[in-house]
Amino acid sequence: MALLGDWTGTEELFPTAWTEAGTARGALSVEPGPAGVLLDYVEARDGAEGAPLVAHAVVAGEGFWWFDTYGFTPQAPGSAEWVDEALVLDRRSDRGRTVMRLRADGDRLTVELDSAVPADAAPAPLMRGVYTRQAAQG
Repeated sequence: MALLGDWTGTEELFPTAWTEAGTARGALSVEPGPAGVLLDYVEARDGAEGAPLVAHAVVAGEGFWWFDTYGFTPQAPGSAEWVDEALVLDRRSDRGRTVMRLRADGDRLTVELDSAVPADAAPAPLMRGVYTRQAAQG
């Protein structure tokens, strides 16, 4: 699978009701998992003090679970599907909806994250990231 590997890059963060626009450095690791993939993610916002956002995701079959340091436990699995060579992860909760699209092209990975509050509102950009595959260690 083209998404497998370790990726680092830059992110453009869009303003929300809770945060200002800005930039960040992101690192994403995608590894094979049972019936899908495991994602580990760290985002360090430029100029921000405090701990970075750390997340772990499990994609299995058509299900998707996301856990992060914001601390919200998934109420139900999201959906995972391939659309035009992009892995699309869509999750909904009482807090809203997020849609993440991951697309690899050789050693370049693009990630688009949109959010909607409430969940049935039109999604708006939350983050756009461009990452480069890192050489395997070892």
